[in-house]
Formats: sequence, C-alpha cells, structure tokens
Amino acid sequence: MLTFYFICVLVGLIFAVLSFIFSGGFEANVDIAADVGADAGGDFGHDVTGGDVGVGDVHFPLFSPVVLACFVTAFGGGGIIGLKMFPFMPILSLLFAIGSGLLVGLLVGFIVMKIFTALQVNAITTARSLIGSVAEVTEIIGAAGVGQISFSGRQGRVSGPARSEENKDIGRHAMVTITRVVGGLYYVREHVDEKLRNVPEAKEDKTSKKDKK
Repeated sequence: MLTFYFICVLVGLIFAVLSFIFSGGFEANVDIAADVGADAGGDFGHDVTGGDVGVGDVHFPLFSPVVLACFVTAFGGGGIIGLKMFPFMPILSLLFAIGSGLLVGLLVGFIVMKIFTALQVNAITTARSLIGSVAEVTEIIGAAGVGQISFSGRQGRVSGPARSEENKDIGRHAMVTITRVVGGLYYVREHVDEKLRNVPEAKEDKTSKKDKK
C-alpha cells in the first residue's frame, strides 16, 4: 500500500506540473465570453446609449486535469499519513486517502473558479470601457468582411480585428468609433468627423459630373 501511495503522489505531481506548463488544466476547461454592445447615438456626437452586457459562463468541470492531479497527489499523501496513523488498519488509511483527495480537489476547484470569475469580470469591464473609443483603420474593412483597427489602450497601442457595424466599406486610415466588442472582435462605424469629411468630396464629385455633361 505504501508503494502505491508513493506512486500516486509522484504521478499527481508530474501531472500537475505538465498541466500548468501546457495550461491544460486552466485554459482548456474555462470558457470566458464577453459580449458588450452599445449603439452610438446621433450622427454628430459621441454619446453611447443602450449599453448591454452579456456574460458567458465560466465552465470548470470537477474532472479537469488540474483537479484530478491535485486529487491524486492528495490521495497519495493522505494514504501515507493514514498508514502512519493506522498501521494495522489499511482500510482506514484508504478512507483517509480518499477524504484527503476529495477535500483538496474540491478546494483547488473552488479557488480556480474564483480566479477565473475575477478574470471574466475584468475582461468585461475592459471591453465596456472601449465603447465609444476612437480608433484608426489599419487594414481595410470590407462591407461583409473583417479588417483591422488600432487604438490607444492602457498598455499602449492595441490592434485587433474589426467589422463594420453598418455593413459598408471603410478605407484604411479612416477614423472609426467602437460600438461593441464581441469576444475579440470589434464592431465599428465611421467616426462623425470622417462622415463630415466625406460630405464635401461627395458634393464635388456630383458637381464635376454635372460640368462634364
């Protein structure tokens, strides 16, 4: 029994280290999705109204790699302690091992759940703070496609994929307003200054066409 418990401790520790290195016990079992939306009000202002936040669930199953690794490690450690406490009653050491494994596994699962819940709240807060921010188009955004924008963030310049909220082409270097953030995708619409800048150009085109006629 003692050898078996030592093997459990060793396997559990190795499994826990590998899970941490490859993030198998954290990222692979946690689904954090933030959907933050808002409508930019008016063509001549920056007011953002109708803010709506939808939060995805944090999924951390009890049978995740991290919890299992901690359970196996605690099971082996508890079994070793149980054998020392009840040398002539192996069945009690087994019960002590199972109890130790369950206690540590549930505790680790609860702690990790709290950590990822905090990360989720922080992600949503960050996404909400971006609503109404002005960004520059660095890669053309097609009417039905995805381009790229760049804007100033807390840690400096930030770039990310963007889609037109109005399903229209937006040229490179155009200024846009972020209207909502869905996952890692930014929805934008042309900034009011950009629209006003395009008005004289449209009038000039119409005038030139009339002169040619």
